[in-house]
Amino acid sequence: MALSIAMVALGPNAHLSADAIRSELAKEWPALLPAQDVESNDGTFSFRVGPLDVVAGLMPAPIPWSDLEGPCASSLLWKDAAEVLRKHTTHLILTVLGEEGPLERMNLLTQVTAAVLASCPEALGVFWTSAALVIQPPLFRDFATKILPAGPPLYIWVDFQVGKGPSGKTIGFTRGMEALGHMEFETEDSPEPPGGLRERFFGLANYVLENGPVIRDGDTIGEDANERIRVVYADSAFGSEGKVMRLEYSGGQKKKPWWRPW
Repeated sequence: MALSIAMVALGPNAHLSADAIRSELAKEWPALLPAQDVESNDGTFSFRVGPLDVVAGLMPAPIPWSDLEGPCASSLLWKDAAEVLRKHTTHLILTVLGEEGPLERMNLLTQVTAAVLASCPEALGVFWTSAALVIQPPLFRDFATKILPAGPPLYIWVDFQVGKGPSGKTIGFTRGMEALGHMEFETEDSPEPPGGLRERFFGLANYVLENGPVIRDGDTIGEDANERIRVVYADSAFGSEGKVMRLEYSGGQKKKPWWRPW
C-alpha cells in the first residue's frame, strides 16, 4: 500500500483533537468526503476519507535535528526556521495510505496537515519529508487553502534548489517530484541566472503533473524554436535515487523536439 508522510513540529503542551481536525476539514473543504471510522488512543488517531486512510501518531521527542538542519539552512520561504524549530519538543507524524495515486494522497495530506495547524496553536512548523522542506504554519495554510483548489501547491511539495557552480554556470535540482510519481529535474550547466532556472524547474514540474510523463529521453525543450535544451535520463549528480531528467544546455544530438513556452 502506497503512503505519503509529513511531520508537524509541536511546542510544549500541544493539544491535538481528531474531532477538531475533522471539523476543520469539513469547514475548509466542504466538497471533501466526510471523515469516517474515527479511532483515537493515547496520542494516536486515525480516520478514513473516501478510499484513503489517515493515521496520526504523536512522538514524544523532537524531529531529529540532523533531519532539519539542512532544510532550515537552505529554506527560501522561512528565514528564521532554525530559530523557531529548535524550540519544538514533540512532533506529530501524519500518514496518508491507500491505493489512490500520489496526487490524491498528497492533496489529502496537505489538507489534513493544514487542519492540524489550524486546530493546534502549539504547532510550530511543517517538515514535508519527501522534499525535505520546512514550512511555517501560516504560509502552509495559505498554500493549502488558496492554491491547492486551483492546482498543485508546488512550493510546499517540491524543493527547487539552485545556485552557482564552480564553473560559474548555474546548477540545481528538484526534490519531491519522485513522491509525486515523476523523475526529479537536474542540471549542472545552465547559463540562466538562478532565478531563471528555478522558474524553469517550476514550469517543468507543473507541466508533467498536469500532462503526465510526456518528456522522453532525448527530447529537447525550450521557450521558443531557437532554444535547444536536451533532456537526458541519467543517474543523479546530487544524490537522488533512480534516474533523473537532466537538462543539458551545451548541445548534443536530439531525438525529437518538444516545445513548451512558459
